[in-house]
Amino acid sequence: MRTSLFRSTLSISAALAALIALAAAPARAEPLPHAAYVARALAAVRGLGPAGCEALDRAIYAAARSQCRADAGTPAATCLIAAGRAACTAAADRARCEAAADVIATNLRGQTALIDDATRMRLVRGSADYRAALTAELRRRYAVLAAELVLSGPGATPGAEARAIDELCLRRDRAVHACEAGDKACVPSLPWSRCVAALVWFVGGGP
Repeated sequence: MRTSLFRSTLSISAALAALIALAAAPARAEPLPHAAYVARALAAVRGLGPAGCEALDRAIYAAARSQCRADAGTPAATCLIAAGRAACTAAADRARCEAAADVIATNLRGQTALIDDATRMRLVRGSADYRAALTAELRRRYAVLAAELVLSGPGATPGAEARAIDELCLRRDRAVHACEAGDKACVPSLPWSRCVAALVWFVGGGP
């Protein structure tokens, strides 16, 4: 009985000692899973370069209209993913291409959240090249998000930049951002994934 009690006391003491040691140990500066994803996406977009991003964007945009019925509404995620994989089949770095394609697909699905119907109709009626006009309008909204990113804090190194994007989008995901119709200086509430995709495309140098 005494032996059993002695062993139990030793076990409790060992457990307490382990907890104290963990509490005293310095916290590891390991990147969050979200931040690691952002860093990978940024590297993919930058790795393709402006010309590569433009070609991939055009290929997925064309597939969205011809295969995913984008003209009738928001294209299905599964269809856009398949289009991205098909567009990257012959890429020299297929993993990098597919990571960039995921960013493009997310931005395609997020267009309706960033651009209201009135602005969209104005672009349709007043533009000879609707895609070019839509891209320019989206870049203006992305630039507003990027300004928020700059104001949120430093992001000089690639790792810090990815963490800054992650943290900004997490904060935005938890708050309500309401915009007046036609307000180009306002970006509405966005889910984390769409906020990240917009910033990665703009900061990474996408067209």
